[in-house]
Amino acid sequence: MPRLLLTGGRQRTSRLFRLDEWHNYDLALLVELDTESGASTIRLAHQTPPHLCPDTNPSIVFKAGALDGENLLLCTQTEILVVDVASMKMQRRISHPWFNDIHHVVRLHGKIHVVSTGLDALIVMDDWGNVLQVLDALEGDTWQHFDKSTDYRLVSTTQPHRSHPNYVFQVGSKTWVTRFRQGDAICLLGGKGTIKVAHERIHDGCFHEGSVWFTSVDGHVIKTDPSTGRVLDDFDLNSMDDRDLPLGWCRSIHFHEGLAYVGFSRVRPTKIKQNLAWLRKPLNNPESLPTRVAVYDLVAGRMLLEWDLEHLGMNAIFSILAHPLD
Repeated sequence: MPRLLLTGGRQRTSRLFRLDEWHNYDLALLVELDTESGASTIRLAHQTPPHLCPDTNPSIVFKAGALDGENLLLCTQTEILVVDVASMKMQRRISHPWFNDIHHVVRLHGKIHVVSTGLDALIVMDDWGNVLQVLDALEGDTWQHFDKSTDYRLVSTTQPHRSHPNYVFQVGSKTWVTRFRQGDAICLLGGKGTIKVAHERIHDGCFHEGSVWFTSVDGHVIKTDPSTGRVLDDFDLNSMDDRDLPLGWCRSIHFHEGLAYVGFSRVRPTKIKQNLAWLRKPLNNPESLPTRVAVYDLVAGRMLLEWDLEHLGMNAIFSILAHPLD
């Protein structure tokens, strides 16, 4: 069974807790999970420097990262960190005034691709942080909606978002962005097309064995064909769990030896109530399931194991990555 790296964050204490997601977290966490032994360890805890985030209770969390050789690319709301896996030392930091609510960073075609969710845009950069392209997730003009001269790192939120892109992935020569609000993925570079994934809000875009896989917030794993844009299979993880409780906010997926490792974050209140419309149980249910990683045999329709992460103070998971040194 694999070693995994999990990106996420720690919830603010109840004294400072805000209902808004953009105030929710006070510490970005990278956790190593050894699924063989079940041991989990914090490998990196990070706080954004004050000059790179809003003044009042900024949300500091690692959202979806990516492997880059033996380095990791990690993103907070307003930074990209290049981290050496062996030492867990930050090699360099990239930040830009157009970074707001960054949800994913990955290297594609030799360039750094950053999903600036707050600007509804994909930003393509070189290794020195120079912007090469800004691509609107709705294929319009980003600067019709935003001001180029504003430092959006200092803005708590630009909600409501028109699209809320959250993940970027590559299939062949095409670069796709997952759109949370539209429930689809759209090709922004190298061609045209959309993959209509689900009626519910989605995350991810994991290319595995010729298909692209997504998670939906209500606990589904969805397999799609990127060449046709069609859904090939829809696995309802709720049907594989007999506890009759909300599974949590389903987000992040990784495949290893035919099994799917899926991340769940404990459901918290939110002022954007439509984001939680899928809940089947009251939000104040004291038995809501904890933040955890679960492994599934999707073909057999079974959950095999799960690992609770809340003893480490991890209250949200945004990505699950293979350990590059295995």
